[in-house]
Amino acid sequence: MIQATETRKIINATLDSYKPVAKRGRDIFFVIADLALIDPMYQYSLEYFRNLFKLRLEKTEKADDVKARCEILRADMTTAFYENICRGLFERHKLLFAFMLASKIDRNEGRITGGEWEYFCRGGLKLLDEDLALRPDWIAEKEWTQIVGL
Repeated sequence: MIQATETRKIINATLDSYKPVAKRGRDIFFVIADLALIDPMYQYSLEYFRNLFKLRLEKTEKADDVKARCEILRADMTTAFYENICRGLFERHKLLFAFMLASKIDRNEGRITGGEWEYFCRGGLKLLDEDLALRPDWIAEKEWTQIVGL
């Protein structure tokens, strides 16, 4: 019983150490799934994704250190999926896909905050009268709204 408990702890620790790889895979999968919103032709199956994911697990450089292995896997998967998906995209959608992928990864890793993303997507909010009262005469109201929003 003691040996089973110790083995379970080791397995759980190993699983936890690979969570960053799983999270990156999740991010990539949902960006790829969102491509169908751009053009219905861009529909990739879960089976395709899973097969490419497994292939990258087998083909990537091995490392004894789990953290190093995870970093290698994350970088390789991001590149491999980007390259494979771009082969099937129209030229005009490749930059959009790159932006979608980069922004999704950055948001989920905390490099882009929720507030920053909301501002990027929606712009500044309507200002209160006291915010408008602080506006210098040489700045237009539209620009002042954007400055206060930032």
